[in-house]
Amino acid sequence: MTDTKLLSPERVAGLRSGHRGEVRAAIKGLSRKDLAAWLQTPDGEDVLRDAFRRMPQYYVPDPSLDQTLVRWRVRRSPHDFVDCDLLIGPRDCAVAEADPAAEPKVTLTVDSVGFVEMASAARRGVDLLLHGRLHVKGDVRLAMRMEKLFGFAADAEH
Repeated sequence: MTDTKLLSPERVAGLRSGHRGEVRAAIKGLSRKDLAAWLQTPDGEDVLRDAFRRMPQYYVPDPSLDQTLVRWRVRRSPHDFVDCDLLIGPRDCAVAEADPAAEPKVTLTVDSVGFVEMASAARRGVDLLLHGRLHVKGDVRLAMRMEKLFGFAADAEH
């Protein structure tokens, strides 16, 4: 099945936009199964990687933070992940491919649909956690701050 058969061009454009409101509009009413299938395509992987590239523009600096490594593992299928490291600090955030030799302070593992929902502020991380879609390994307090640090919860629907 080709990418165009999975989602309409309008939905794909919304997902590719990188704007939270447009992404929320694109996923609204879309089944989890259809979105997950599309996120397994090369275009879907590009959208996931683009979401990481855009994270520094949403970062809310926190002077109380030391430089800290946070790892995200986004599961596209049972054996296929998009892994990304974020180095967050008091003033900024840097994004890089996950470095297997580096030890993150926290690792957040989430399915691809859950990541899109959280990154677009369509769904709160705590909801994903309670439904078993988000898993935290390491500093739980830091994990709970991620929504605030990236504005994920700013306009999330409850």
